[in-house]
Amino acid sequence: MALALFTVFTSLAVVLVGGIVLDVGFLVPLLVAATVASIFGLAMGFRWSEIQEGILRTVSQGLVAVMILLLVGILIGVWILGETVPLMLAWGLELLSPTTFLVGAFTLCALFSLATGTSFGTIGSAGLALLGVGQAMDYPLGLTVGAIVGGAYLGDKASPVSDTTNTAAAITGVDLFRHISSLLYVTVPAAVVTLVIYGFMGAAHRGGPAPEQVGVVQDVLEQNFTLSPLSLLPPAILIALAVRRVPAIPTLAISILVGALVALPVRGAGGTEILQVATAGYTSETGNELVDNLLSRGGIESMLETIGLLICALTLGGVLERTGTLRVIIGAVTRRVRRTGTLIISVLVSCYVMLAGTGNTFVSIIVPGRAFLPSFAAHGIQARVLSRTLEDGGTVASPLIPWSLAAFFIAGILEVPATTYAPYVFFGLLCPLFSILFGFTGFAIFRDRQPSPDTTVETLVER
Repeated sequence: MALALFTVFTSLAVVLVGGIVLDVGFLVPLLVAATVASIFGLAMGFRWSEIQEGILRTVSQGLVAVMILLLVGILIGVWILGETVPLMLAWGLELLSPTTFLVGAFTLCALFSLATGTSFGTIGSAGLALLGVGQAMDYPLGLTVGAIVGGAYLGDKASPVSDTTNTAAAITGVDLFRHISSLLYVTVPAAVVTLVIYGFMGAAHRGGPAPEQVGVVQDVLEQNFTLSPLSLLPPAILIALAVRRVPAIPTLAISILVGALVALPVRGAGGTEILQVATAGYTSETGNELVDNLLSRGGIESMLETIGLLICALTLGGVLERTGTLRVIIGAVTRRVRRTGTLIISVLVSCYVMLAGTGNTFVSIIVPGRAFLPSFAAHGIQARVLSRTLEDGGTVASPLIPWSLAAFFIAGILEVPATTYAPYVFFGLLCPLFSILFGFTGFAIFRDRQPSPDTTVETLVER
């Protein structure tokens, strides 16, 4: 136990010091941390072949995420070329005011993500357009991205077509819609308080530009883009496919194809230009610095650093998972829990530890979910309380960990690091607080009639 704790916290300390204190990025610190963890693994008696096998298994599990990142990079470039993002930006400037912007950004991203079940797709499309609206209205980047990310992860947490929602329900053996109804007890108050905070911050915003400045951006968009309603076809197809529960990779691929077809009549783009944008991204040349900075992005090349960071994080996670250090810590925690409130805190902390150790949202849901299922049964607490707590600590916390896949993706797409936006993701910060509050007050803690101290994961799955 002592060596496991020392291994985990030493590895995380290397990442924190290198990535945040020294500000040298996370690539090298993650590799150094993986090396340190491997040395401790060898000291525990593991052979290098076993550690390497753990690394390869974990990295291979991340290949789907790599494919999604590549496709999102292409999608962003193609959607800008096909004027989907410029059209969203123009409509955002027209419909939102500096006072209502934060509330609107959070709400729009939540609705888009609820419909599609993907926070990544939401951030890369609607989020990118809203980033431009926030910049035009002179909002701090961290605050703008905080509202975008919070809304996107509300949908990712609660959508019936979200991978994380389905994973949390499946790993605890809870019916999907019983899981969603349970998590609404935490999600709704957290969302309401978040909207109130953003409402006050919007009303107090005094840094907004003169209306003429917003008008300048609108004029630039109208002069350089056709802003045809046809450009809304790609996101409409994306939402329709997501609602029909088509897997993420074919959904993104089809939406990219539709976006490319739309770019033909809307921009007069040819096949060569579309392929160039898919590879290197779109380059905006309107002459307006704000618009050009916002729209010059996308393409496979923009995702390469993010993919490198993902592989490094998965390497560290593979070492920690193969050597069992994370499971040892969680196992020790579960044996010491006595009260419901403490049990909820233990689940949340375990999710954070798994996120910090692996950077992987699904691992942070699956491992604590399996570990704590018997403890909840022993306390007579229904599994749907555990399933929602896993999302409070796993799903919504993932963009707050600077070296998680979610944070890497957001930094790559919106070019704002987690250390800048995390303090403003009020929804992600409030969900665990409400979860803990309910744990100690007993509100929305659904119980079985009789506790089952001898229940195991296997017997629960058999049920």
